[in-house]
Amino acid sequence: MKNIIFDLGKVLVDYNFDVFYKELDYKPEMKTLMDSTIPVLEFESGRITRKEFYQKLKNIYKFEHSIEDFERVWCSVFTGLTPLVDYARELKENYNVYVLSNTDELHFSTVWKKFPELHFFEDNLMLSYELDSVKPQKEIYERALKMFDLNPEECLFIDDKQENILSAGEMGIDGILFTNCNETKRNIINYLN
Repeated sequence: MKNIIFDLGKVLVDYNFDVFYKELDYKPEMKTLMDSTIPVLEFESGRITRKEFYQKLKNIYKFEHSIEDFERVWCSVFTGLTPLVDYARELKENYNVYVLSNTDELHFSTVWKKFPELHFFEDNLMLSYELDSVKPQKEIYERALKMFDLNPEECLFIDDKQENILSAGEMGIDGILFTNCNETKRNIINYLN
């Protein structure tokens, strides 16, 4: 094993979309992010622009915010880093560490600025909006591996969604499902030993 690939959201960085709904004056039980799944995935895969994303969500949630206000609210959901970040930094002493994330240009630039503790990943970033695909699509794994010339059998992938672990497995990448930081750390240690 040479390469350990981490998902970002919920694995390394916590978020809470209740902030988003509160700012837009919506109750989470009335509208959820599921209502905007298609535009979110389009934005995360780099298929629509920031302006198009804003317009599509404005049509769904019927808010009056300017694009600047909307982008501020959209990026206000990140609440902090998980303890797994420290372990990922430790792993970097013996392994190549990467981030593979479904994210968009607004969210990622916010996370990168807000949490400089993540900068030890340096340029080892596999971001959906730059790879023109999203997990669990097969293409994102192919493009991510090709980007860094990685062999799938030399990679371990940690993600909080079972479907992403399964699709990575179909590409020959072993995976560990993130449950909580302590259990996931134990599972990584057991896997690597």
